[in-house]
Amino acid sequence: MHLLHSTAADNHWLHFVSEVFQLLKRKILAKRFFIKYVFERPCSFILCPRATHCSNRHMSKLEIASMQICHSMCHCLFCRGMFAGGLREMEQEEVHIHGITYNAMCKILNFIYTSELELSVNSVQETLAAACQLQIPEVIKFCCDFLMSWVDEENILDVYRLADHYDLKHLSEQLDSYILKNFTAFSRTQVYRQLPLQKVYSLLSSNRLEVNYEFEVYDGALFYHYSPEELETDQVSLMEPLKLLETVRFPLMEPQILQRLHDKLSPCPLKDTVADALMYHKNECLQPMLQSSQTQLRSEFQCVVGFGGMHSTPSIVLSDQAKYLNPLLGEWRHFTAALAPRMSNQGIAVLNNFVYLIGGDNNVSGFRAESRCWRYDPRHNRWFQIQSLQQEHADLSVCVVDNYIYAVAGRDYHEDLREVERYDPKTNTWEYVTPLKKEVYAHAGAALDGKMYISCGRRGEDYLKELQCYDPRTDRWDVLADDCPWCPVLPSLISFFVLQVACYKPSTDQWTNVCPLPAGHGEPGIAVLDNRIYVLGGRSHNRGIRMDYVHIYDAERDCWEEGPQLEDDISGMAACVLTLPRAILMETEKWLSEWHADRMKHHLDFPPEVMSVSDWEEFDNSSED
Repeated sequence: MHLLHSTAADNHWLHFVSEVFQLLKRKILAKRFFIKYVFERPCSFILCPRATHCSNRHMSKLEIASMQICHSMCHCLFCRGMFAGGLREMEQEEVHIHGITYNAMCKILNFIYTSELELSVNSVQETLAAACQLQIPEVIKFCCDFLMSWVDEENILDVYRLADHYDLKHLSEQLDSYILKNFTAFSRTQVYRQLPLQKVYSLLSSNRLEVNYEFEVYDGALFYHYSPEELETDQVSLMEPLKLLETVRFPLMEPQILQRLHDKLSPCPLKDTVADALMYHKNECLQPMLQSSQTQLRSEFQCVVGFGGMHSTPSIVLSDQAKYLNPLLGEWRHFTAALAPRMSNQGIAVLNNFVYLIGGDNNVSGFRAESRCWRYDPRHNRWFQIQSLQQEHADLSVCVVDNYIYAVAGRDYHEDLREVERYDPKTNTWEYVTPLKKEVYAHAGAALDGKMYISCGRRGEDYLKELQCYDPRTDRWDVLADDCPWCPVLPSLISFFVLQVACYKPSTDQWTNVCPLPAGHGEPGIAVLDNRIYVLGGRSHNRGIRMDYVHIYDAERDCWEEGPQLEDDISGMAACVLTLPRAILMETEKWLSEWHADRMKHHLDFPPEVMSVSDWEEFDNSSED
């Protein structure tokens, strides 16, 4: 785009006259008159009717005949509001626009003409100011992206002020994300302490705060009030409650750390808070029912997770590996957990982000049903054995309804079962409820709207197509539509028969066919995430082999697609969806359970003062010794 300058020797004003605004106002108002756009140095613009002269000013004209530019300007909220919003400017012969610099207007006009915007550190602020005044979202976004590419701890406060001044919420959110991502290092800077208290409180309360361990948040809360040097020399007073300490989720800390901190604190509000966190750890059995915002993981990573299963190897073995589909890498990764049960075909349930593995098969040598049950806590990568079932259940179905866990029927390899047991996490006990009318195993189920649905399965050598519903309020089973062929049922009430897939709608009590599977899955792991159903591994009953492939059903588009393959051929894996800590996804070496024991061996005693930053660092580095 070429700018025509006046050739007069004296200090004439520089003007730009654009036919774009002729088209613009005609397009918006559907009136047959013309506008010319006049730029008057240093920072004033005039819109006026086309004439042979304009107040005797010396001008140079720039004719732009471009419908594309006109179309772009018609989407400018500033112009649309001025010319189509019933404002007085609609009838004025001249409209003065103040506050936009010459350079900024040149850049914006060039962007409208070429879709290119040249920015520098020196020009971005005036360009952003002009774009905000003219309400051109494309230029605003470009400026914000440019600013974010230059953000560091030295200028972040200035960019925050810009975002606040022009009410740029998206830019402010991007700045928040920058701090959340770099929190551990940023919290040790002087700039961090200059942020408004409410802003820091909001950041420390976020689940997106990228820390591997909760004591980093504790450090960050103290760093806002005290310098690292003050903390290291114990120049800290915690007798008065610090607002930011409310954001620290003390139950997520290891009990050993909490106990050390509690022992070193004098009586104060913080000591009471730490005592409550210690009580949470002591009530390990009740933890799923003691959940609050203080026990919620700082993570937004919901992952498909698989436990146990049977591999195809020269000697068939059961897996003790828990695996998850890493959403960042799009591939399966292992996270080994101590005391993980070596099982297959277990019933699985998730309650308040705790995983329950119920019964199942332990069939390395022969077939043996299990009554043992386990619970996994991803907050601390810890297993806990809960009360066993009252009888052994293999090939069972497990559902969660109203904070109770139901284990439905199955078999014990001596006979098929119809018994239903209910687990109460508050009392760690199982009790029998109304049994099914007939025995069933190899079935599956789902919980929906406070009821439990059981579908298909086997009875003896017969394949079933039954559908039954249990209402906990009446403790009664009802028989529903049985038009579906035999198949395992998905948690979304979708079922399989070889390649055929059917969907049950409770409101109409009807089955309908949906897109068939690309390949058959026998004894797969199944999980539902974001309206997509994951079918993991399994085995081919026809060929007698296990499989590693994964198929994903998109319920909105009614289609299947291939997912990331498993590392091994596996069947009988128990699958679910779980929120995992960042430490697991980032594959932090210190996450392994052995680390917790190793780090304590080297630090039996701490100095008498309140635990400071150096204490945390010693505690953290002990695994590297």
